[in-house]
Amino acid sequence: MRVWQARNCGLFFSWIALAWSAPAVADAQWPGLRGPDFDGSVRGTNLLRDGATGLSVTWKRALGSGYSAVSVGDGRVVTMFAAGESDVAAGFDVDSGEEVWRYTIGGTYTGHYGSHDGPLATPLLAGGRVYGLGPRGQLFALDAATGTAAWTVNLVEEHEAVKPFFGFSTSPILVDGALIVEMGAGEGKAVAGFDPDSGELVWSVGDDKIDYQSPIAATIGGQLQVLAVGDKHVFGIEPSSGKVLWTYEHGGDEDAIGGGSIIPVPVGEGRFLLLSKADSSAMIQVARNGSEYEISELWANNSIRGTYVTPVYRDGFLYGMTGRVLTCVDASTGETQWRSREPGDGFLTLVGDELVIITKPGSLHVAKASPSGYEELASTDLFEEHAWSEVAFANGTLFARSMANLARIDVTSGEIQLEASTPGVGGGGFASFLAEVEQASDKRSVVDAFLERQTSFPIIEGPDRVHFVYRGEADDIGIVGDMIGSRREEPMVRVEGTALYYFSSRLEPDASINYGFIKDFGDEPSPDPLNPSAGDGVFGEVSWFAMPAWQPPTFLAEAAPARQGRFETVEWESEAREGQKRTAQVYLPAGFDAGSDRRYPSAYFFAGKEALEDGGLKNVLDNLLGETVKPLIAIFVMPDEENSRGDLRRIDPYGAMVVSELVPMIDEKYPTIPDARARGAIGMGRAGAGALYTALKHPDVFRRVGSQGAFMPLRSETPLPEMVRTADDQPLTIYMGWGTYQWRSPHEAWDTAQDNRELWELLRERGFTPTGGESPDGSGWSCWRSRTG
Repeated sequence: MRVWQARNCGLFFSWIALAWSAPAVADAQWPGLRGPDFDGSVRGTNLLRDGATGLSVTWKRALGSGYSAVSVGDGRVVTMFAAGESDVAAGFDVDSGEEVWRYTIGGTYTGHYGSHDGPLATPLLAGGRVYGLGPRGQLFALDAATGTAAWTVNLVEEHEAVKPFFGFSTSPILVDGALIVEMGAGEGKAVAGFDPDSGELVWSVGDDKIDYQSPIAATIGGQLQVLAVGDKHVFGIEPSSGKVLWTYEHGGDEDAIGGGSIIPVPVGEGRFLLLSKADSSAMIQVARNGSEYEISELWANNSIRGTYVTPVYRDGFLYGMTGRVLTCVDASTGETQWRSREPGDGFLTLVGDELVIITKPGSLHVAKASPSGYEELASTDLFEEHAWSEVAFANGTLFARSMANLARIDVTSGEIQLEASTPGVGGGGFASFLAEVEQASDKRSVVDAFLERQTSFPIIEGPDRVHFVYRGEADDIGIVGDMIGSRREEPMVRVEGTALYYFSSRLEPDASINYGFIKDFGDEPSPDPLNPSAGDGVFGEVSWFAMPAWQPPTFLAEAAPARQGRFETVEWESEAREGQKRTAQVYLPAGFDAGSDRRYPSAYFFAGKEALEDGGLKNVLDNLLGETVKPLIAIFVMPDEENSRGDLRRIDPYGAMVVSELVPMIDEKYPTIPDARARGAIGMGRAGAGALYTALKHPDVFRRVGSQGAFMPLRSETPLPEMVRTADDQPLTIYMGWGTYQWRSPHEAWDTAQDNRELWELLRERGFTPTGGESPDGSGWSCWRSRTG
């Protein structure tokens, strides 16, 4: 057990158990993010009481997108969202849902790298005012009744705060007369206290980077204090003065889905859960002993991990998401009590002993908060679009929002109606098999006989239907795959009375995708034991398969010796990459003679190691050069050995390295044609977007560019679409190919297939004539390999 101590120069209190801090303001029933007690709960009441058994939508109002949750008080429902060309905060009447006022924060904050447009922080209702923080650092105070601005402060311009990559996300709180904001303005200014009446800075403390964390308030050892978390530390701060009472190095990562978005979860007795890493969380104990605080780590494990969802706590147990699975954890030990795929990935609010869960697809569920297991009490399909914020509870009513709507939900009496899932098998032989199993007394023999008749797996039925099957003893089997999307997994249906699970889907007759199975809520998917074809992509080492009309390429086989090229290695020290020692593998085609006068076109493969090892590009070149492609010299840029995954995350220095260092060196050393028209940049995935970006930026160096499955959200100086001018300014020959099922997250704002479609259309509008187009494929080299010829 690790223990840290911090001096306390304030008042001396004997140590007492943690007590929940008082609400920020008495007239706000759900004043801001995480509710009145900063823990996502309301105690002492239930939602389904007095005979209520159902949920009914009282009103629904259209909004724009945004991650801001809902605050309720003073007869107002307040949230923030993107509205046309502006980000706004707006107040709605609790009873009617009519918009009462609207305040313009600034121009619409455009989502990027997978995020939606609009504000991220949740406004605070306190003392008749609304306090909010816009994504560009616009801190403001409004009259809660009218929306009139009392004051505004720009944290970036006036206090040198640094905007996080996705925008300012911290939600302000009001504690002991101070408006607390985690602003991340450099040394000594991680956390700040502002005068709520004037917006003047009263104090600032802390040396830490702030990303997407938000503070809470709690009473520890009789001392009301703010708990604020940065990328490295947790601070206990006296709110009125800004005095740091204690500091704890939490040891988390800086991942946006881990340490970069921590909101401490109060767990009683001075304990707080920190979702400190993408793959784990930790419980700490904060204890006051006279003038000192002792902070100890009670446990750390992966029971709750891989989620943006902040858990809730009740009677010794935590309820939260582990990945996309609802999980109950014993708070004293960190041991998992139960897991449930129902109701799906979503955000939790605790009302008494009931969990209120809004799923990302937009359904609303009420279930018992019990260590015995998941038991649903009521549900309704609330939104057609997906939701990304917790539900607010006030005066017996729920308020929720999605990326397009705001709704009030009240309870009703009547018969409970819970929706059942449908397997979607369709007709045909597989449906007949399921019916046969259902009627059979010896179910195992029927399953044995059916599986023995299959010639390949998954089971393909007709031109467009596929049945994924898993057989084995398990409590639960989930499936991931390109056909579902990233950061999602679907439950497989167990055939009752057997150890057989299935999931059915429709795909194009020539589709090719990756998929894998997750057994008993495991950490990583595994391949299909019945399918020998290996897959990759975003899911790791899984399985790959193709539908019947898919045609296997012939150019991936090893070529005859007489057709095989050879490699030479070049090395250099890159100034563009801050002195890194870099290498490239240079492919010289069959028949290459350094002593001849012949000169060759050149092709530069970004992420060259993957292209060679996973894509089989040597075989492709051996087979195609001299046949359908003129002989050329291919240069494969090898990765930074110390950070291969991050090598292409900053494309500007990578492109500069290729353009200003590697190209001149190759032209000097080898008989290439030193003309941009005979030089191409090629890449797949992130490297494909990098090749496009570099060619658009340097058409004087590369006149040819090819991408397959380009992953568009680049961390670059300029967004890729903004690099496109006109075909006259950038006379490029462009190939762009992409897959319908490539990297996308249906619950988030990224769909790289759509990104490719939009860039393709933009290129055509600007006078380019790209070739290639869309194919029904997934992500990764298992799918890209067939498109390299």
